[in-house]
Amino acid sequence: MKSRSLQNVLTACFLLVSSPAVAGHGFVTTFGDIEWLPEPGRTPDTVGYQLDSWSEVGQLWLATTARQVVDLSLGFAREKLAEAEAMLTVQDIAAARVALEQYWYYIDWAEQVLPQVEDVQNEETIALVEMLTTHLLEHQYILTIIHTDLSVESRGILREVFTTAQQRYPRIADRLPRKKRGALFFKEEEVRWSVEMVLREEDG
Repeated sequence: MKSRSLQNVLTACFLLVSSPAVAGHGFVTTFGDIEWLPEPGRTPDTVGYQLDSWSEVGQLWLATTARQVVDLSLGFAREKLAEAEAMLTVQDIAAARVALEQYWYYIDWAEQVLPQVEDVQNEETIALVEMLTTHLLEHQYILTIIHTDLSVESRGILREVFTTAQQRYPRIADRLPRKKRGALFFKEEEVRWSVEMVLREEDG
């Protein structure tokens, strides 16, 4: 037990030294290479938004492999977060809720195409589960950064997103083999800490 604890500490030190990126909280971040959200296209407050949604769903129905579904779903999910950010910035809470509902809709698509824990065995499936878990962590981290720039009125909706994400993440991540899950430990801890600080600031 002691040797494992020592190994964890040494690994943490190595990551802190080897990564040059520093987060807003002043510590070295494990998200130094994160891809930020794209520019939002049509947002829920504009005419034709529903047509975009139908087009996205049509592409998912036409997808023939699990990888295509996951790639498309995660791409659409990122767009929905960008739309939500745009709507929260202008304090259009109703429109932001629409975008976030769409976000979870696409996360559902990605999750449902993946097998349950006992069936995650081949490398391709493991890679897809890892992709989804990594994106969920990145999305939460991005939202903690966005949160600090929002008005008080716009922040409340993100609490719901964090709560849902924290509940759903383990259900997906637990499908990974132990070594793959262990490799996400530092990202998981940074997200947990960042979300905790955001919610504490909001409560304060």
